[in-house]
Amino acid sequence: KKDMDFFYGEKWQDDIQPSPAAMAYVTRIKEIAEAKPYLMVAHQYTRYLGDLFGGQMMSGMARRSLSLENGDGTAFYTFDDIPSAKDFITEWYTSLNALDLTQQQKEDIVDEANLVFELNIDVLQELTGSPLK
Repeated sequence: KKDMDFFYGEKWQDDIQPSPAAMAYVTRIKEIAEAKPYLMVAHQYTRYLGDLFGGQMMSGMARRSLSLENGDGTAFYTFDDIPSAKDFITEWYTSLNALDLTQQQKEDIVDEANLVFELNIDVLQELTGSPLK
């Protein structure tokens, strides 16, 4: 929200609606949260850990390419509650490996992670200026 406020003003929600790809993503999250919540692990892995792990690099690139200062417009890549990304990720993998999942559930999570990548690509392709268009 902080980044959207910076780029579009505090009333951006009055003017900006989620794209069809973003809505498909939200719909998928709602579906699995209800039917198979263990699949949320795939979403956490691909979005949250990906953004945490690559966030420093991505925020730096965004600041340079958009001439941003003081962290404006890059709050998305700030994880104040995580002092060490490396330690957090190590702990996350340890917790993941300790989950009591069947082989089928593990395979379902991998399949869901692949779907999450596709959903993210769809969102990125809708963005203005996307090199994928």
